[in-house]
Amino acid sequence: MQTGFYMSSVAGQMAQSKLNDINHNLANVNTIGYMASRSSFSSMLAGQATGQTGGGPSSFPAQEQSFIDMKEGNIKQTGNDLDFAIQGDAFFRVRLDDGQEAYTRAGNFILDADGALLTQGGKPVLDAGGTAIQLPPGHITVGQDGLLAVDNVQVAEFGMVTINNPSQLGRLGNTLLTTSKDNTSPAGKDVILRQGAVEGSNVNSILAMTEMVVTTRSFEATMKTIEQYNQQASQLYDQVGLVQG
Repeated sequence: MQTGFYMSSVAGQMAQSKLNDINHNLANVNTIGYMASRSSFSSMLAGQATGQTGGGPSSFPAQEQSFIDMKEGNIKQTGNDLDFAIQGDAFFRVRLDDGQEAYTRAGNFILDADGALLTQGGKPVLDAGGTAIQLPPGHITVGQDGLLAVDNVQVAEFGMVTINNPSQLGRLGNTLLTTSKDNTSPAGKDVILRQGAVEGSNVNSILAMTEMVVTTRSFEATMKTIEQYNQQASQLYDQVGLVQG
């Protein structure tokens, strides 16, 4: 019965964690550059989980970790010269307040009064050398290779990187991702930058809602199973008391 309690408890925790991911994803279905959170699962032997031996090689799923879905979102045309969308496996480089770097697919940038190119959250966007991009007044154009020009004069190049191991990514807010610099490489030549467009969230709202219904039902079934185990345990203790009396 201990194994049953353990397995039901783990299944309940897995369902709750998955529901949290789904709720967060649905809340950001319209967030530019948002990449969905997912949960991965592995198989664990029942005896391995409870410390018991014998009884056969039964196994059950166990949550391994949450990860970020790297699938690209749909690109939407905006016509705004300060909107940029990446096609391919790459991220914009952004400087955080502590000097560290973060990475994002949300290219709906803004200019401050001094010409600094910033994220919607006010973080400086970096060039290929890791310096904050500063633009003079004038008409801004960007080539597909990420070269920035103002009035047809090249002034900077977007710093775009590829993530080597996505499993090492962390989330900072909804659109900024963090990892060590050692886990990044310069973006490949096949990466294309689109001006006047943004990348939407990669969350499919219909699939997410379906997943929520299935996961909720699974969670409710698990709670009923745990309740049944509690009832059985209570009956067992009562019967043991009667025998000993």
